[in-house]
Amino acid sequence: MTKKFFSVLTLAILAMLLSFQGAHAMTTLEFYRLAKKQKHIQPFAVTVQSACETGHWTSDLWKRGNNGAGIKVSSDWLKAGKPYITKSSVESRNGVYGKETSKFRKYNSPGEFLRDYTKKIRQDYPRCARNHDNIWGYFAGLYAGRIGKWATDHKYYEKLTVKAIKLAPEIYGSKWKHKLIKDFKVASKRKSLENWQKDIIRSELKKANVL
Repeated sequence: MTKKFFSVLTLAILAMLLSFQGAHAMTTLEFYRLAKKQKHIQPFAVTVQSACETGHWTSDLWKRGNNGAGIKVSSDWLKAGKPYITKSSVESRNGVYGKETSKFRKYNSPGEFLRDYTKKIRQDYPRCARNHDNIWGYFAGLYAGRIGKWATDHKYYEKLTVKAIKLAPEIYGSKWKHKLIKDFKVASKRKSLENWQKDIIRSELKKANVL
């Protein structure tokens, strides 16, 4: 009985360790594959956003709470008694960076985070959901939320654009340039982008010798 107990205990510990490792040792491709399982979001755009928000899934918020996009708690989240993490974060107010203390949602797994993220996109950022097939249009949708833009960082769109260009070859292979240019043309045709967003995309694509 004792031997059987320790065998079961060992297997349980190993499973817990593997789960812990899988939840925290994410790669760009692993996160992208998880994001592809969700509807109504652009999986590569979400991967880029999460890489920016978490420092490629190494941040304290990601390690402790699987929060891949800096999602803060809502009143409904608190009323439901759901878990959260209180920590300071860098915020931009009127173009000036500073630290603020906030409550962030805590998730049991990357999959749980992505499901909640998708729900938030559909409810609060419908333009993102409508552009789930377009990288640049999806990013633009983060600036047109129901209750405001996603991030306070005044350089957020620029950071997303730079990171997208950097990660595109890993996800799209030899066709990465074609994908970024095609999505830019489609987003422009749909009138999904503001002029300043177009300027950022053009500038960064030229720097990367894509245009």
